[in-house]
Amino acid sequence: MAEVPPRHPLRGWIALGTGYWPVLLSLLLSLLVCTTLARLDARQQAEVERQRVSEQLELLRGRLELAARNTFAHTLSLESVIQLDGGITEARFALLADKAIRLSPQVRSLTAAPDDVARMVYPRAGNERVIGLDYRSLPGQWRQVQQARESRSPVLAGPVQLVQGGQGLVMRTPVFLNSPEGAEPRYWGTVSVVADLDRFMADAGMAGHPELSLALTEAQSNKEPGRLIWGQAALLREAQRAQQLVLVPGARWLLVGQPVDGWTSEPFRWQSPEVLSAAGAGTVLSLLLALLVWQSRVLQQRNEALAREIADGHQARQALEESQARFRSMAALASDWVWEQDEHLCFTYVSRIAEEATEVQTSQVLGHRRWDSPALLPGIDWEEHKALLARHEPFRDFEYAQRTPDGQIRHVSISGVPFFDAQGVFRGYRGTGRNITAAKEAEAALRGSQQALAAARDRLQAVLDAAVEVAIIATDMDGRIVLFNRGAERMLGYAEAELLGRTPAMLHEAEEVRQRAAELSRLRGTAVEGFDTFVLLARELGSETREWTYVRKDGRALWVSLSVSHVRGRDGQAIGYLGVARDISAQRAAENQLRQLNAELESRVQQRTLELREALQDLKDAQDGLLRSEKLAGLGAMVAGVAHELNTPLGNCLTTASTLQERTQEVRTEFGSGQMRRSSLEAYLQEAGTACDILLRGLGTAGELVSHFKQLSVDQTSMQRRPYQLEAVVADVMSLLRARWKTTPYALESQLALDEPLEGYPGPLGQVLGNLLLNALVHAFEGRVEGRVRVSARSLSAQEYLLVVEDDGIGMSEDVRRRAFDPFFTTKMGRGGTGLGLNIVYNLVSTVLGGHISLHSEPGRGSRFEIRLPKVGPVLPGA
Repeated sequence: MAEVPPRHPLRGWIALGTGYWPVLLSLLLSLLVCTTLARLDARQQAEVERQRVSEQLELLRGRLELAARNTFAHTLSLESVIQLDGGITEARFALLADKAIRLSPQVRSLTAAPDDVARMVYPRAGNERVIGLDYRSLPGQWRQVQQARESRSPVLAGPVQLVQGGQGLVMRTPVFLNSPEGAEPRYWGTVSVVADLDRFMADAGMAGHPELSLALTEAQSNKEPGRLIWGQAALLREAQRAQQLVLVPGARWLLVGQPVDGWTSEPFRWQSPEVLSAAGAGTVLSLLLALLVWQSRVLQQRNEALAREIADGHQARQALEESQARFRSMAALASDWVWEQDEHLCFTYVSRIAEEATEVQTSQVLGHRRWDSPALLPGIDWEEHKALLARHEPFRDFEYAQRTPDGQIRHVSISGVPFFDAQGVFRGYRGTGRNITAAKEAEAALRGSQQALAAARDRLQAVLDAAVEVAIIATDMDGRIVLFNRGAERMLGYAEAELLGRTPAMLHEAEEVRQRAAELSRLRGTAVEGFDTFVLLARELGSETREWTYVRKDGRALWVSLSVSHVRGRDGQAIGYLGVARDISAQRAAENQLRQLNAELESRVQQRTLELREALQDLKDAQDGLLRSEKLAGLGAMVAGVAHELNTPLGNCLTTASTLQERTQEVRTEFGSGQMRRSSLEAYLQEAGTACDILLRGLGTAGELVSHFKQLSVDQTSMQRRPYQLEAVVADVMSLLRARWKTTPYALESQLALDEPLEGYPGPLGQVLGNLLLNALVHAFEGRVEGRVRVSARSLSAQEYLLVVEDDGIGMSEDVRRRAFDPFFTTKMGRGGTGLGLNIVYNLVSTVLGGHISLHSEPGRGSRFEIRLPKVGPVLPGA
């Protein structure tokens, strides 16, 4: 028997492999397929996980931005209040801060720091050390304040360690007050809000998230994480972290997150159903190739299920995006409350604040259309509104009215936009509503205050037009004419419309203006030109009175005494200049005539001694001219006093009227923007009432002065005989002379014991009193720091009364007393005295008034003028 050669082990394995190569190939293919599926499934699972985390982070970002706006919006409200009112009281600050903390419990405290020094803080308990804190003493906080001031926008910083414990966020908002047009806003200070960091994060849904580990950091310019604000610092070192940029007022944050258990890091996911199915399919294929088709169908079904899951995930993401779009559209409509309607225009959502604003419960609204409410008032075109809604068009500020349960009328304004699903199908409306009842009431109040302002302006214009004896011209700071009264039109021949907006330089002689500019340039050592030629000294000293030559519209020149005053507003800011001019052409002509006459007299005396009689007659004429000149000079001094006294009330009225006009424009702007608040309206009405009171007092004072001046000027320039009251004549004279007396330390008083009516010539009597009072002011108190002049009167009989003017001054010597009434006798020769004042008094008393005057005086014991006058004056020829 032949011996069987032994089989080599390697040959057996080769034969086995050759016979079962399909099985081996199937096992290899199955292993390759399982490995590939495990790898793809691991990648897909990681991508799905990252997508889910990103969607959750985006939702958290929206909630974080909303929480930040709700928490720190109170600084913007305080900023608006301060800008509107020019400041804030501690009581009002506490009221607003208390409301803010109740609305936002995460707010720890609010601080107002005018001039960067903490003056107000709420709540005060636990924050006493903050009062009086100067931010400049704290480098860290001072840098934040400087950054906010330079950028003119809020700065949000954190986390900071709070004194009360825990960590917080601090927003500092700079406040700039409105300035006159063209000027830079004035920096007022800062308003700060401190929020508890943990409560803020809890309100935003960040704390204790069940699925994510979170961290919040400052965002660098390259969108890389900066300083940690809240959360786990370890997340910042993760290379695969997911992050979202968060934009909040005053800061840019970066929200970082990952799953609580970390990212899935396995390269192959062997436990997935697909891998197990593929492994089973490979095993079965190796055993029974006939089951290949069935296993292929099972794998196909699982792929379809996976596709459906992906599609469901896409729909969920789309729904999330729609939710985010809804939130953003609601936030973009700055409103009082939010509402939403379905495709049938029935309410599906109304925010809680709507109940407070409309006094209607939400349960009574949901499921109903807006026009179904029985509380609506008639007069609204609902059909046109329904047509607009049927066209699916957006609308803004649709107004309607309804009656509240207590019977009042509530005005409501709504705005809305349609929204559609992913297929473009109309799904309803979303919008906002606000209560505009206060705005409607403010509109009526605004019309009333505008009418009051117009009436005040009319009264002011009437007063200015009544002063026809003087020209009143007002300009702004740039020298443009803004006021030209009736007296200026009468004096210069121009109509007001011709000169408004033009420079007053056109009223002057050009050569005279150049000479004055050169004179001021020499005095100041610098060039003075243009409008400064007229107002330089008034700007420095407050007022200036100077004689100028005006050129009328017809080319005729006239001499005027011009008083220019610097006008300032209620806040002390300069707002323009006021000029009051009186015509002194007659006085200048009389002076020229007097000088010419004196020259002629001297020539005649030297050359023609034989014509002494004519020379004496000429001298008498000259004396008469001097008497008339003295009367004109007295009237001129009186006019200057009136002009000076008018400057103050008219300047106050002009300032108050311009301020009231600016406040009215501000209220009109606020009303037009739809942001009118009741507090703003109440403040404006209070200010308007105060302004009207100031205008009435100022115009009353000016009207009284003009009335005194008109009566006295008419009397003194005429010889009209009429009944009069002595007290009224004395009051008129003292009122017009008070401008000269009030700048001296001397007192002027009256004590009249005569109230019965008199008849005669009040004009000459007023001139007598005026000359005696001015004589006392010039001569009686030389070298004295105090003194008193008294005017008294008493009845002597049924036909006569005694009028006394006495002072406690230096008195007169016997020689001076005897010559006091002589013409051209004066102790002030060469110092402004003419020697005609008391002579005029003597002549008027002796002739026109039909009385007698006597003078009693001793050195050091004052002077006493006693005038005995008839109660019924004599009848003069032609009177």
